[in-house]
Amino acid sequence: MSLLSFQCRHQYPGGFELDVAFELNHPITSLFGPSGSGKTSVLSIVAGFLRPQTGKVRLGDRTVLDTAGRMHLPPERRELGVVFQDHLLFPHLTVEDNLRYGQRRRSRRRRSIELSRVVEVLEIGGLLRRYPGRLSGGEQQRVALGRALLCGPQLLLMDEPLASLDARLKARILAYLQRVVAEWQIPTLFVSHAQADVRRVADWVVILKQGRVVTSATPDVALGQPEPLGWKNSTGPVNLLRLEQVQSCDDHATGRVGDQLLYLPPLEAAAATTCGGAPSGGAPSGSPTFVQFSPTDVTLSRHDVAGLSARNHLQGRVCQVVPLRQAVFVAIDVGQVLWAEVTPEAAAELELTPGSPVICLLKAHSLHVVD
Repeated sequence: MSLLSFQCRHQYPGGFELDVAFELNHPITSLFGPSGSGKTSVLSIVAGFLRPQTGKVRLGDRTVLDTAGRMHLPPERRELGVVFQDHLLFPHLTVEDNLRYGQRRRSRRRRSIELSRVVEVLEIGGLLRRYPGRLSGGEQQRVALGRALLCGPQLLLMDEPLASLDARLKARILAYLQRVVAEWQIPTLFVSHAQADVRRVADWVVILKQGRVVTSATPDVALGQPEPLGWKNSTGPVNLLRLEQVQSCDDHATGRVGDQLLYLPPLEAAAATTCGGAPSGGAPSGSPTFVQFSPTDVTLSRHDVAGLSARNHLQGRVCQVVPLRQAVFVAIDVGQVLWAEVTPEAAAELELTPGSPVICLLKAHSLHVVD
């Protein structure tokens, strides 16, 4: 049985038509696509804010929408937690009272989640007596997430929750979201148009374009398809690698991608230990560390070369080659998939084909560490 089954059609007066069907069977599923692709419309139908002209929505074994049977459960009876981009906290209530409002919305049939544990996991104990107007954007988003949790949702909906945050705050909120899903095992539908955010948290991706599903797959597969993502009119794919054993050592840092060492720029506040083993704080406790970089920052060689300024030489094998008019994008498996952008001439000279062994050369200063 699917955690969520969605099949709906809706025609807007302006001419835009939504015709979408998908199922949610993973901890975090992302609805991904450009603005105007229908992501928020799908979320609004699931939440009960929009009644489609035709369709059916099931949450587990419960039908919450069936237009053929004229059945439409109101939002408050769907047992959902919703987090919006603009938080929608009550400005006249303290953080604690906002959280307790979520508790009061929980029906008796929903599971109970302890307020104290939510406060601990989201690290908002020092905010309880403050009002939303005195909070940063990241703090408001953590409180909004806590309030959604405390209503005991069967499904968590997040509608572009990071759009108004800078890159560092995005990384922190994503780390908290991952902790929440792991702690309470609440399936999540995460709406985003940012590749890096989706690559970081999603287990499954449903890509929408012009109101239709164009692909549904794992992040590496879904975000590795140029046509649905419009690579011809964009910068192509985004690289985001998960790091293990991150250490900060004076003027540089290191991490591991599988069994390969990666040299990093100095860490200011990443989830790392120092060379002596002491914590190097800044990230939510227990959060993973990632490194982000552009495909243009990757230089490929068929053989390892000594005496270069690029300290990182990751060994891998080509798993996909995507030729476009002005460039060729090459996916390389180095334990995780990363992308390189090369010229058509370089791709031909290197004879890059699936299965070819290559060395990925990366300068440490081109890597952006996020935690």
